[in-house]
Amino acid sequence: MKKKLTCLVFPALLLASSFCAEASTEDQSATLSISGAVVADADALCNISAKASAIYLRGDISNLINLGEVANNMTFVPLTIQGNEACVSQLKEGRFSYKFVGVADSIEGKALANASEGDSAAQGVAIGLFDDEGRPIDINHTVVLASQNRAQGIGFQVVKLNGKVATAGTVHGVLTIDVERL
Repeated sequence: MKKKLTCLVFPALLLASSFCAEASTEDQSATLSISGAVVADADALCNISAKASAIYLRGDISNLINLGEVANNMTFVPLTIQGNEACVSQLKEGRFSYKFVGVADSIEGKALANASEGDSAAQGVAIGLFDDEGRPIDINHTVVLASQNRAQGIGFQVVKLNGKVATAGTVHGVLTIDVERL
């Protein structure tokens, strides 16, 4: 019987993600409150929001993509910046960007590391970050220009670390989405 991967990713300014790889297909529920603000001056008041409160990813451990490959089964979380007229004007001018910050994997430093420990922790895997077309985004390095495009956001998929054997188990990571004014 193929082992199934069950993932739970919480997106927000402080993005907590967890992933379980197990033989069963039990659903796990979660609640997340999403809020945040981007303020540089009183004239341009902006808020960032993620369009999901919980995401469940399922996959077959024998079919995980390798770190650095294009996503084939990602769950996408749209991100939006909204605000007053001055905020929208700056957004149209390309003056905001997203940067995804967290503990990077120990192999290539490009994906969100698995912070789970113990016998139940998955080994040889990380949480890959992807743009809206499934292209990998390097954690802590890649800056994504924010826009009003409704398809903008971040995708998540469990990835196999190059040179490692992936084993079923839990995966946990914490990701911060920084919004920077350019």
